[in-house]
Amino acid sequence: MLGTLAPSHQDPIARMCSRTDSLLAPLLVALVAVALSASGVRATDIRVEHVESVRNPLDARSPFVAVTVSWDNAWFNERNHDAAWLFFKVLRPSGYQHLYLIPESGVLLAKGEVAMPDADVLVADDGTGAFVRPASTWRGRLQYRVLLRQDAERTPLNAGTEIAAYAVEMVYIPEGPVELGDPDPRALDYGAFFRSDASGRPAGTFRITAADQEIPVGPDAGSLYYQVRRDIYQGDQSGPIPGTFPNGFAGFYLMKYEVSQGEYAAFLSSLAGWPGAGHRANVGDPLYRERGGSIRMTQGRFVADHPDRRNVFWHWDDMMAFTDWAGLRPYTEFEFTKAARGPLEPQPLEYPWNSADFDVMQRRIHPESQDAVMLNGLDESDMTEANRAQFGASYYWVMDLAGSMWEKVVTAGDEVGRAFTGNHGDGTVDSYGDADVAGWPSGYKASKGYGYRGGGYYGRAVSQSDFNPFSPIALRTYGAWSGGPRNAAYGFRAARTAPR
Repeated sequence: MLGTLAPSHQDPIARMCSRTDSLLAPLLVALVAVALSASGVRATDIRVEHVESVRNPLDARSPFVAVTVSWDNAWFNERNHDAAWLFFKVLRPSGYQHLYLIPESGVLLAKGEVAMPDADVLVADDGTGAFVRPASTWRGRLQYRVLLRQDAERTPLNAGTEIAAYAVEMVYIPEGPVELGDPDPRALDYGAFFRSDASGRPAGTFRITAADQEIPVGPDAGSLYYQVRRDIYQGDQSGPIPGTFPNGFAGFYLMKYEVSQGEYAAFLSSLAGWPGAGHRANVGDPLYRERGGSIRMTQGRFVADHPDRRNVFWHWDDMMAFTDWAGLRPYTEFEFTKAARGPLEPQPLEYPWNSADFDVMQRRIHPESQDAVMLNGLDESDMTEANRAQFGASYYWVMDLAGSMWEKVVTAGDEVGRAFTGNHGDGTVDSYGDADVAGWPSGYKASKGYGYRGGGYYGRAVSQSDFNPFSPIALRTYGAWSGGPRNAAYGFRAARTAPR
């Protein structure tokens, strides 16, 4: 049950009118609404509720959508902040249609408590969705009612249309340098990056200092380089890496958690009636239930009995379809390093919680329930900078970059990965459930373009090796291996380049 919403300290009518036109003042006063059915989807601890389409009585071409979004353990501090990525679908019997928004049209209408900070509502330039984030210092639960202008030309609406709202909690990774590599010589045996001397030998770590930096690769003085056992696993040692490759210097948002079963079930449900639903459903493996899978179909919809549990048994093409549908993008192995390490100096064999000690990390995948739990009974509301290692949280408080699932990321180790430019999904997949974004790697049967970082938990009584389930940040044991079937240990989280 929602609490009483407190008005924003800033007059929403004045804010909205200052951004658009004077016709909106009567709209916000009257709030004339078209009768629509509303749906909300829970992802981890984030909720979207009370979805409502609002018509401007003086301008029928300018509909709006209002929604309440809330989530726990939010923060805004000197280091960074988290945010909710909001996006919408129009659901029809023939399938969904993405609901596009007008850029710079977002406004905060109300908040759950007066003490809560106001929100910044940032509609993406391409209109696929909007970030809702605290505007000032905060730690704790947030609840906001926001209003967004629909792009009626791109997404026409009819009375009685069902609008579904979705939200994903994301963490802001600020702009700044990225330090690749590990000072421990043992990391070199596992493909760790280093700065080369004139003979291809390690001369220290490699520093990225600009977003558009072209990175030479090879056994030359000052170039990025790495050793390989097999090029299919660590990479082809070739380059250069273009300045268009997302190298982690520019600010970006990254999902706080790996994609959950509730999030993936919501995606599958939106495809109901399409061939794509069958192609993307990941529930057929005999080990699916045993290894923690809980998605099933009931009354024509996919549901997850454990919606907050990490999604299992999905391969790269499933991941790209979800990412395109959500208006996000895959992230790169350089961005993995930035999200884990932040601006800190690399430590020998350092894990994503910025320590070489994995005994301190108490967050585990429970062998019976397959849920992420704290063995000492702590809750994420108890997490601080001083104890974040116990939760497996990175420098920026991204969760489970090691200890849960191998993170599939775009690799710098082959020509397909290096050609990735960071294009975002447009909210729509094709009728077969495939992503159709130019420049994204595709194919999961030993193709090219992506690899694995972080280590993964394969399940109860399964032998752990090769740094499973915990792998240090810099190790690239399978950094360029674009293979692997649906599995309990292969996971994913999506990103989006931060708006400027």
